[in-house]
Amino acid sequence: MQSKIIAYEPLTGEIRGVCLTPPQVLAWQSLGLSTLDGPDEAALASHRVVEGQVVVKVAVELIPDQSEITADGEDQAVVAVMVSSEDPPASLELTVGSQSETVALVGGAGALSPITATTPCTVLVGVTDSIAYQCEPVSITAVEDVQV
Repeated sequence: MQSKIIAYEPLTGEIRGVCLTPPQVLAWQSLGLSTLDGPDEAALASHRVVEGQVVVKVAVELIPDQSEITADGEDQAVVAVMVSSEDPPASLELTVGSQSETVALVGGAGALSPITATTPCTVLVGVTDSIAYQCEPVSITAVEDVQV
């Protein structure tokens, strides 16, 4: 099986390209990217480069207790945060809509502050550092409070 050629940002380790053909390497290098041979399973979304080695990004799972709330300022959703790592960080920065929040973690687990809304909207929650962490964002939708 042929290894892949990986192009990455030398300062951040972010993988910017993966290919099997050497001619692409010159184009990447002209853009200031570094290259190395990597494993066949390497992909932009799931891997990064650390100290010249291709590694799997740390998996983060976001688990909302509910994905829809009433836009009344009182109903709320809480998003649990789980980091799958042998040595999880003490905290993790997440984006919550257009804001960011640092979540304290104990043993890789924590939770965002409750999400509330006074008007209908959708709040997207994701990990801020997408280079080091792999995470599927979640959305919380606040719907109009219809009283009958």
